[in-house]
Amino acid sequence: MKKTVHIALVGNPNSGKTSLFNVLTGLNQRTGNFPGVTVDKKTGTTPISSTITGNIIDLPGTYSLYPKRLDEWVSYRVLLNQDKEIRADVFVVVVDASNLKRNLLFCSQIMDLKKPVVVALTMVDIAKRKGIEIDLPQLERELGVPVVSINPRKEKGISQLKKAIELTASNQYKVPVRDFIENRELALAPIEDLQLAIPDASDYSAIHYLINHEEFELDNSLQNHIESIEQKHNFNHTKTQATEILQRYHRIRQIMQASVIEPDPNEQKRFTAKMDEVLLHRTWGYFILFAVLFLLFQSVFYLAQYPMTWIEEGFSYASTWLNHVLPVGWFSDLVVNGIVAGLSGIMIFVPQIMILFGLITILEDTGYMARISFLT
Repeated sequence: MKKTVHIALVGNPNSGKTSLFNVLTGLNQRTGNFPGVTVDKKTGTTPISSTITGNIIDLPGTYSLYPKRLDEWVSYRVLLNQDKEIRADVFVVVVDASNLKRNLLFCSQIMDLKKPVVVALTMVDIAKRKGIEIDLPQLERELGVPVVSINPRKEKGISQLKKAIELTASNQYKVPVRDFIENRELALAPIEDLQLAIPDASDYSAIHYLINHEEFELDNSLQNHIESIEQKHNFNHTKTQATEILQRYHRIRQIMQASVIEPDPNEQKRFTAKMDEVLLHRTWGYFILFAVLFLLFQSVFYLAQYPMTWIEEGFSYASTWLNHVLPVGWFSDLVVNGIVAGLSGIMIFVPQIMILFGLITILEDTGYMARISFLT
């Protein structure tokens, strides 16, 4: 009999989480709502190995463990063990390699909740195009959790990800013992007092009990006790949260310095400055502008010649065929000389319009349109 492992997919919005969910589950997925809210709940199954089946839930995307929107609260409650219907044995944190700094913030928070974590690194190809190189083994050592590079669209790295999930579920990858940051130092006395009341709370989860206990399903006596701890130590939610985020980004910068090579922004600025010297020159800038506009309009007419000819010949063929098929009279005259001729007169200009807008888009994307406005 196969063992069932419960897997939660978490990550920032637009990190590739849903694409990974679709690849893993295929047609074996169901859609419903989370209890008490109108947020979509996507679940599915996938074979992890010959002996393990994975029950997967795609949690709503969120940027951090300080929720603001309703869907973020859904993910938050699951991560803080406040959703009685959803439990996960492994948390697959989907991280966008092209926005590593922002994504690692949420990842580090989940790690400090002492969750079994596997990092699925997506959009590595986009990161490479940006000149970002990531040393995966070094990143894995720095984080202390398995890191797997995947591409859900091409289904690359999926088997390695499943292997990492299998090893994590079987406790062969240990949950990090050391905190990502010194959470205990953020509010030492309140954390110690709360852990006397809730012994299984980690240092970081204790902070969230102090901040959001009103949102948790706790009995009245415990709620009152937590409030008394806040008042006793004058616990400041905003200050604690701000200090935590600053410390996390400091640690993330250290990790990225050790495992990530990023392009030199000063080099890009120097290249841009040199281009501006030429394109915005008081004399040569106008000659370049004239040459660009001349090439733009010449390209429109030259490149559109062939598709315009094909469209004209196509409508001419259609008119000839309809003249042979339809009986002579007002109806054939309406169709051939009215509808078909009218469409021909419109469609023949479509290639020119498409090419013109395409070339203008290229000029906008390269930044030259902004420079034109400066010159004029």
